[in-house]
Parts: sequence; C-alpha cells; structure tokens
Amino acid sequence: HGRRRIAAVLMAARPVRKASAGEPLPREASLLRIVAQGLVPATAAADPAEAVRRQLAIQGQQVSAIPHAIASRTAPEVGRSRIEEAFAVGELVRSWPMRGTVHITTADDHHWMRAALVHRLSNWMRVDEERFGHGSAGMERAARAAWETIDRARAAGRPGVTRAELVEAWDDDGVLPDLIASGAPEGYAKRHLVVGLHAIGALVQGPRDGGEHLIIDARPLPGAQAGPGGSRGAAKGEEGHRAALAEIARRYATSHGPVSVEDLARWTTLPKGEAARALADAVELTNAEDYAVDPRGGAVPLARAVASGGARGSLRLLGPGEDAPAGTPVLYLRADLPDLLASNRKDAERTLFLASFDELHVGYKDRGCLTDDDGERLICPSMNGMFRPILVDRGRVVAVRPVGAGLIWAPGTRRSARLDKDVDRAVRGIEGRLGR
Repeated sequence: HGRRRIAAVLMAARPVRKASAGEPLPREASLLRIVAQGLVPATAAADPAEAVRRQLAIQGQQVSAIPHAIASRTAPEVGRSRIEEAFAVGELVRSWPMRGTVHITTADDHHWMRAALVHRLSNWMRVDEERFGHGSAGMERAARAAWETIDRARAAGRPGVTRAELVEAWDDDGVLPDLIASGAPEGYAKRHLVVGLHAIGALVQGPRDGGEHLIIDARPLPGAQAGPGGSRGAAKGEEGHRAALAEIARRYATSHGPVSVEDLARWTTLPKGEAARALADAVELTNAEDYAVDPRGGAVPLARAVASGGARGSLRLLGPGEDAPAGTPVLYLRADLPDLLASNRKDAERTLFLASFDELHVGYKDRGCLTDDDGERLICPSMNGMFRPILVDRGRVVAVRPVGAGLIWAPGTRRSARLDKDVDRAVRGIEGRLGR
C-alpha cells in the first residue's frame, strides 16, 4: 500500500515555478544549515554510518579530511577508530556516485544513487570510449582484470588492492597499454579506467590503508533495486528513476536545508528542471498522510520558504499551496528546522572546526550566508579546487587552518579573547577525537 501511495503521489506532484535570482540569503540561513547538517548535539548522529546516511553523500576528495567531516556530525564519543571501522566492516564506501567528484556514501545507498545519476557522466565516458576506440569492451576487460586482482588479494587475506596494484594489473593485462596506444595520455588513461569502473558500479573503495582507501569489488553491495525505486530500478529511463531523484532531493534538503533548486542542481549536476521536480516530489512525499515520521533519523516533513531582508533578513515558511512572491526564490528545508534552531541556537552559534571540503561549505551553490568573496579566496587561495579546513563562529567563516600550519584569520574578523579561546577549544576538540 505504501509503495502504491508513493507512486501515486509522484505522478500527481506539481512542478514548482523556477527560482530566479534575488537578494542574498540571510545569515540566519547559515545557522539553520548548521543545525540541519548535524553539527549540533541535538541533530548529531550516534555513529558514522548514520551520519553519512542522513547526508546521503559527503564529499571525500581528500582522504585525510574524511574522518574529520564525519566526526563533526557524530556524538562526541565517536573517534577515528570507529570511523575507520565503519569502512572496514563495509558500512561506508568511497566512490564517484555523482558529478565526477569523490564522495562517501553508505554501502546501502551506493548503487541506487550511482544508478540514478550515472547518466550525468555517460557523455564523458562515451566520448572517451569513441575517441580512444576501446568502447565498452575495453571497460569490461579492465573490470575483469580488476576483479581477478582483488580476488587474489582476498585469498591472501587482504580486503582489497591499492590503486598502484590495479594499474599494474591493467598494465600486465595489456588493457592500459592499448588505451595509451590509442592516443590517451598515460595519466588520463589511468584516471579514465579508475573513475569509469567506479561510475558503472564495477569497483568501489572500502577499508583505509595508510593514505588511501583500498579498491574492492562493488558487485556484492546492495543493488539499485534496494533503493526507493525498488524493482522498478533507479536509472534514467526506468520506472523508478523519479522516485530515486525524489529521495536524493529529500535527503539533500533535509540535511543541507535551506537549499534552492540551483543548490540541488549543482550538488547533483541535474538540470534545473529535474532538480525542481525532485524537490517538489520530496515535499509531496514527506507531507503525505502515511509518511513515517522519524525526526532522529531525519525522516521529517519538508517545507518551502522564502527569504527577505538581505543578509540581515529572515526566512518565512510558506503555507501549503502558497506561492512565493514573484521573483522570489523558493527554499526547501525540514519543516521543524526553525524550531530546532530556536531550541539549539547557542550550539549553532558556537565555534566549529570543520574539515577541508566540508559539506557546510562545498555543498551549496549559494554560500554567501557562510562567507564572502574574501573568505572564499582564503579557503581556496589558488582557485585550484583544493580547500582548507575552516573555523566557523556564529555561522560565519572567521579563519582557516591549513594542515601543518597555524591559523589565518579571515579579513574583517573581529578578534577577541572569547573568540581566541573558542577557536582553540574547537581545534583541540576535533584533534583529540581524531588522535592528532
């Protein structure tokens, strides 16, 4: 009955009016996002897998930053060993489930999410296969060589293989030399095989070994049919695709809200029209009479809101069926988020030490409520895609702390004894949990 009800709601969901550019988000939005992200005790998860499940995906581009990002969203007793254990026992995996960027997901969510979004990478993969002439047969050959190498490692008592071992196997098999001979630069050919085999669901990364996550066989993970689309699938063109996108939008809005259509489109690389429909579907689903509400687990009704007043303004929830004023962007968030902020404002305003590539910063297109242009340049000074760990106080970036270096304060930050003390406390707290 529940599955039929979901299908009926999805078919009846109304598309929302596209958001247009407007005033900057109120700084209050940053505090709301901190609460939604699980960065306060009231919304923190009890364990690493639950923290990642609520987010659906946490960026994992920098291996050393992953434990920091997860620890920030879990109970204080969760440290590095428990986070690494979650990878070791197969609860968490690392891969390219969307937009060609490495993310951490739960094993349960990996395949259905990847299947729902892999079409956004398909053009890149197809162009490369045509340009270098190896086609899907070349990828299948590389997959077989990878699986055989992983099987030998497991027989020897190792859970997976390193990237270097995988490249060596492809070299011995001849698939890598053939790809290079077809015109692919060596470094690009290696990346093409690694990313491509993750994207099609052949490989995934699991237990951490030193500075990298070992590559393992992705086939034993729960398949796409275990996701929201069930037997109807999750891939574009399958009947369950719309349900999969609705679940992606639901988890994103619940864990990142307030967010806009543009934010979701950037996070997933979905076209804005599809992102808008997915968010509308998520609102309909979570406000259905038979929706199973579980606030601690992040299963809550979603609401729409509008912002006014610029940086010093506020958000207002829209009523059911109420349209936003003309030209005003619609924002999506968990309906109880304003009340959660009111009850936990002191925790939301406290100083946070967050990882490089933390979702509070990189998880949005519009992050002006968190920092300004000067702050963006401080976080990513070379504009090369490498982000520094950040210190956030009262919802604003106040400093960065490059790995192995001291603090660099953001321009315009008003230093005080209180701020110095709280920054030191935040840094020592995370470093203590991670054993640094």
